[in-house]
Amino acid sequence: MSHQAAINSNFLTTIKDNFKNFWLIAIPYLILMLLLRLVEVIWVFKIHPLDFQPINIILGGLIRDFEWIFYLLGFFLLLNVLIGFFLPRTIEIITRIMITFLLIIHGGLIFYFTKSLFPLGDDLYAYSTKDIIATLKASGVINMLNGVVILVLVSVIYFFTGLGKRIRISFNTALVLSGICYGYLLVFNLIAILSPKPISGMETNLKANKSFYLYDQSYSHFTAESNLYFDFYLANTNDENQLMTKKYLNSEYPFLHENNYPDVLGPFFNEFDSIPDLVFIIVEGLGKAYSGEDAYLRSFTPFLDSLANHSLYWKNNLSTTGRTYGILTGMFGSLPFSKNGFMENAPNLPKHSSLFSLLKHNGYYTNFHIGADINFDKVGSFLNYQQVDRILDLTSFDPDFEVTPSTSGFSWGYPDKAVFENGMRKLPRNHPQPQMTVFQTQTSHDPFIIPNEEKYQAMLLTHLTNTLKVKPSEMASYLSYKSLYASVLYVDEAVKEFFEEYKKMPKYENTIFIITGDHRLPEIPMATRIDRFHVPLMIYSPKLSRTKRIHGVSTHFDIAPSILSFLSSRYPMDLPSAVAWKGSVLDTAANFQSFISVPLMRNKTQLKEYISGEYLISENELYKISDNMNIDIVQEIGLKDKISGKFENYKNSNTYSIESDRLLPDSLMIYNRKK
Repeated sequence: MSHQAAINSNFLTTIKDNFKNFWLIAIPYLILMLLLRLVEVIWVFKIHPLDFQPINIILGGLIRDFEWIFYLLGFFLLLNVLIGFFLPRTIEIITRIMITFLLIIHGGLIFYFTKSLFPLGDDLYAYSTKDIIATLKASGVINMLNGVVILVLVSVIYFFTGLGKRIRISFNTALVLSGICYGYLLVFNLIAILSPKPISGMETNLKANKSFYLYDQSYSHFTAESNLYFDFYLANTNDENQLMTKKYLNSEYPFLHENNYPDVLGPFFNEFDSIPDLVFIIVEGLGKAYSGEDAYLRSFTPFLDSLANHSLYWKNNLSTTGRTYGILTGMFGSLPFSKNGFMENAPNLPKHSSLFSLLKHNGYYTNFHIGADINFDKVGSFLNYQQVDRILDLTSFDPDFEVTPSTSGFSWGYPDKAVFENGMRKLPRNHPQPQMTVFQTQTSHDPFIIPNEEKYQAMLLTHLTNTLKVKPSEMASYLSYKSLYASVLYVDEAVKEFFEEYKKMPKYENTIFIITGDHRLPEIPMATRIDRFHVPLMIYSPKLSRTKRIHGVSTHFDIAPSILSFLSSRYPMDLPSAVAWKGSVLDTAANFQSFISVPLMRNKTQLKEYISGEYLISENELYKISDNMNIDIVQEIGLKDKISGKFENYKNSNTYSIESDRLLPDSLMIYNRKK
């Protein structure tokens, strides 16, 4: 009996010691996590001028922090109690290493958030390792100094987690802490329900625990089942659109419909000497928030603003994605998104047509220019599928050009002025064929390093003081983003110089220029859930018969169908009788109206917005859209359910058409081949 009692006594003593030893490690971790929340809020509010009270963000953030902290500690506590009975020293070391590792990751996620104001989520998994490394190198994160700093931090944090041994706590205290840990997790959902609901997406992002956000999105990403539901009898329903009606043809091809697009651009043009050349300029990060009339941050694009006075200008235009990966497929292909962006299916792209391939089939010579690596985001695969005649990327620059300056030793490529100049050197001047030419800029992109930076910093100050007449009390908020605004001024000047040079081209008078942004810069805080997609669109040509400020809502999906319908109404063109365009035609109304019915994709993993008419579904909330793409939340359950149903129908059609290669049938694929 005495021997049995000794065993029991040893067992209980070990259990008690495991509880106490674990909390001696956990308390330093908890302290460090709370300090990181404080550092995060101070850091974010120092960099970004935000209309929130820091104390409210701290208090709201702590509620979410404790969920993550206790979730981890609850897990590690079980491991320590169970494994610690057999391997106490081993589990202690493993716990300290894991906690150190998780704290380093958490710090990195905070660093990412301070720059982007968006928590890193499952969009991480939509990029290749090569693309991720390139992005980190360009931002200056990967370098020797940072490597040394991380090693030092690892050592310091690991040492700090061992300082808890100097604390004396009783078993009862450890038991109480354990009860608080599991009790908090049990009642957290109730606390979340009773807490004030965030009034904006930005507030939600600020309060989010960045580690829990990544974990939650990662869990959903790797465990979500791809259940395909598709009703062939319900999918091909016509969207309500007073600009045109799509007549769907085949339930096995959800997006296939008659090519009956009206010509909405023709009334604005005089006769051309011959079929016109087309020049597209895609400006990186050109958001409506800081470009053109009614820009709520005021405009930093003086040349484009002046050009807009001589153009067709859409002030309520939307990109289809919140990042660059979707600009080419949306603007030139009017293509659905696929799971992680259409181009992510490369090299096995579903059969499709685009403005590139259809114009090439009709005798156009096609050109594409960019200063970056054409393989990033699989752009090269997409362009090669279209059989673009001439592609110039960072491997195609003359020796006298210099790459964009870099603080890390890695650069995205060549600056925008070099892209335009290199393109103009090599663009065929007297080509017998009409030409379609695309210039895609990149300098106004993180890390926002531009050539002759001092010049544009000075230009920014002059622009703020003399042109915008910014009050001294407002100056600090603009200067918080001086590198971003200076880069926008730089690319605006680059476009101006390009136009001055292009005027020397023999066919300048016979050319149509289409200028837009790929998305809004996310580094400057956004006003609404739709702000990231709000980009200007203008069409300029010496052959325009009149100019117009257009308030009707359009998207990049509408550009390719509108250009083709315009050309085919004036010139004999061999176009397919059926197409799978996701868009409609550009709305040229002078007053605000919206007849579009389209999804909008934030990044490669987040398809959470859908517009139907003048209403927006975002994060399962319903908003009404007004002029300048302002939105106001509305409570109409029936309408919300109806639009949500359209959104779900699109998702099902998208999944089915991409995974089954059911965009276009083989009989229409002749238009991807040269005549």
